[in-house]
Amino acid sequence: MSLDINKVVIKTSLTSCFGNHFKEVEGASAFIDELAEDAEEISLAQGEYVFKEKDVPEYIYIPESGSLMLERSTASGSRQVFAFLFTGNLAGLSENVSYSFSAKALTNCVVIRISRQLMQDIFDKYPAVAKRYHDVTGHILSLILDQLFIMGQKSAHQRLGHFLLDMEHRLGRGTHKFFLPMSRQDIADYLGMSLETASRGFSKLKKDGLITIESNYQITVLDKEKLKAYAD
Repeated sequence: MSLDINKVVIKTSLTSCFGNHFKEVEGASAFIDELAEDAEEISLAQGEYVFKEKDVPEYIYIPESGSLMLERSTASGSRQVFAFLFTGNLAGLSENVSYSFSAKALTNCVVIRISRQLMQDIFDKYPAVAKRYHDVTGHILSLILDQLFIMGQKSAHQRLGHFLLDMEHRLGRGTHKFFLPMSRQDIADYLGMSLETASRGFSKLKKDGLITIESNYQITVLDKEKLKAYAD
């Protein structure tokens, strides 16, 4: 099934992924035309997996709506959450012969699925598009390194403060209010802490007047500067 490249949500996803001025990149128009012909939209229900550990990485995915979580489980049953992905983020990046992590739908969502072979063929023809793509993946690596630094240098409650600032930036749409699509356990597994510690952290931030919490998922940052100071 071809991709309707004129749909607003698809345009928004591609713009978020490759940048506002992507159309000015040499070969971008041809790249989008080939995507329209060969890429497709995939609908996922909450809790459904886009791919699982040990699957062969045949595709790259760009969330169009909803949210995804990247996770990895151990034989003992513990879990590490690596990332939360939203509209325009890239999922499925792997240089290995199989995935070492899984991508799970946190909500009902739609993703754009692009074959890795198609991407490689386009990169071979349009090096400027390839450069933009590698710039995007390089930025992702930088964010991963930032997250590793935070995990190693900050206290548990500081990590939670930093997480909420990040979610406000990514989900707030220019406001201080946002809806968290992930559970407290997901957040705890992402930040490397127990569920109890995460819950206490939310309670402390609320008690200190830095945030309000509605129904566990609706968060409003009341004092961004103080929250930044708290996270630092």
